[in-house]
Amino acid sequence: MQLTETDNQAYFDKNKVREKICAGWLKEQSKAVRKSILFAAVAGITNGLGVIVQSAALAYILQAVIIDKLPWKSVITPFIVLTAVFILRSVCVYWHQTWGFEAGAQVRTSVRQQLLARFLTLGPAEIKQRQSGELAAVTLEQVDALENYFSRYLPQQMIVGVLPLIMIVVVMPVNWVVGLIFLVTGPLVPIFMALVGMGAASANRSQFLAMARMSGYFLDRLQGLATLKLFGQATQELVNINRIADGFREKTMEVLRIAFLSSSILEFFSAVAVALVAVYVGLGLLGLIHFGPAEHISLSEALFVLLLAPEFFMPLRQLAINYHDRAAALGATDAILAILEQDADALNASCVDDSHPVSTDLIEFNNVSKSYGKRQVLTDINLHIAAGEKIALVGESGAGKTTLLNLLLGFESATEGQVLLDGQTVNRECAAEAIAWVGQNTYIFHGSIKDNVALADPDASEQRIINAAQAAGVTEFSAQLPEGLLTPVGERGYGLSGGQVQRIALARAFLKNADIILLDEPTANLDAANKALLLDAIDQLFTDKTLIIATHDAVVIQRMDRRIELQQGQVVS
Repeated sequence: MQLTETDNQAYFDKNKVREKICAGWLKEQSKAVRKSILFAAVAGITNGLGVIVQSAALAYILQAVIIDKLPWKSVITPFIVLTAVFILRSVCVYWHQTWGFEAGAQVRTSVRQQLLARFLTLGPAEIKQRQSGELAAVTLEQVDALENYFSRYLPQQMIVGVLPLIMIVVVMPVNWVVGLIFLVTGPLVPIFMALVGMGAASANRSQFLAMARMSGYFLDRLQGLATLKLFGQATQELVNINRIADGFREKTMEVLRIAFLSSSILEFFSAVAVALVAVYVGLGLLGLIHFGPAEHISLSEALFVLLLAPEFFMPLRQLAINYHDRAAALGATDAILAILEQDADALNASCVDDSHPVSTDLIEFNNVSKSYGKRQVLTDINLHIAAGEKIALVGESGAGKTTLLNLLLGFESATEGQVLLDGQTVNRECAAEAIAWVGQNTYIFHGSIKDNVALADPDASEQRIINAAQAAGVTEFSAQLPEGLLTPVGERGYGLSGGQVQRIALARAFLKNADIILLDEPTANLDAANKALLLDAIDQLFTDKTLIIATHDAVVIQRMDRRIELQQGQVVS
């Protein structure tokens, strides 16, 4: 479809507005590292002042030795000054880079903390809607892309605002023509830098988006490699990965094309300006030009302005190089803000009593409905569960069982109605205190069995952890392992059976000692023997707890006090 001029203008305006938002956010982040950026800029300016003194000292020495034929003793002091300036400049370069790196490191740490806090705020239900590889790419690569903006671009921007003006002021009394050349040609560098770099931010955004998609796609396929091999699709997915990688390569080359183009243009203008200065002072020394101070120019004056000419453009050229760091930062910020700006609901409020009427029920669903856009998942749910009840939550796949549990856990908020927990509106903090949850796919972290049990309460004593493991039957199989509870297990429970993983999950729930226990299909994928052992452990562990089990299993349903059935998002029994 061919875009009209109106469409192109709307797209341009939208990107400009977004770019302003991203630039404003970057400016806000810079406030926290203002001191480090300022120190880096001061070190850079001091280094530039050292260049001026160094050029003057070197010009004086050459004038004295070559033209004035002065003895070497008379230039000892300028040599000492030259040496001192060289040492000072080395120190300034060191502190310029050190303070710049400090600023970048602080911002990276701060932004990663903001992202992790947002992940916690959004909760599991929202996070599952994004690819894990994409989230990892944003948290790692795209946050790293911010560093050079704060460590190099912002200090250099301050340096460019001060140092070239100082050099013009210093050169003007020596040779006003050269000063005028600096004054006229200097602004051309940032002007053309801005013109050439106008598309750089958009190109970087496209590159980061391609990188995030590639990361997400690759990680998903890597996690599902066994399934791909079983269905004979590994080779085809390799072709797809190559195709996506080629797309990322093309986006990267587009960014590099802009970078090389801008560098070539800026190098051209700075080279022309330096050449003008060289030609002017050279013809002046040869007596071939009589315009301005060229007629009476001395070797020291000529050398001074000629040595300063490339140094005058050096900060401007460096800013042009670092301008692409700004474009990269804007592109990365767009992806970061897509997460930070995502709305978080009221489920993250503090756990406080909001003065609902006193009820004898521990859990209440009052006219609760939940929809995702136009898709209605739960409709007018009314449930009352007393403390100590054992509930079987049943229904076909897609009936809304998991969504109902998510509402109770505070992972999601109801579209309509209220979910109350002990008389208080459910939020994530209250739910985390009162509920222990064992999902259908329990996650086992790389570490020992004991570490995975202790996840529910890291401050628990060793005896409490052992008691929980014994109660859940974990010690029955860990005793047969070489190191018992200290036996290391792989990520996602590699090396353990499904029943063993579920027992570790039950031990976690028991160790937490919560009033409410939620289990989601705990007997799924277990054989009859392991199922019986697991159900016996559940009965023993949670005798005095409120227990809700989402299940299809008739054996589990028979063990419960009450059955709540969902059909098409509605309670039917």
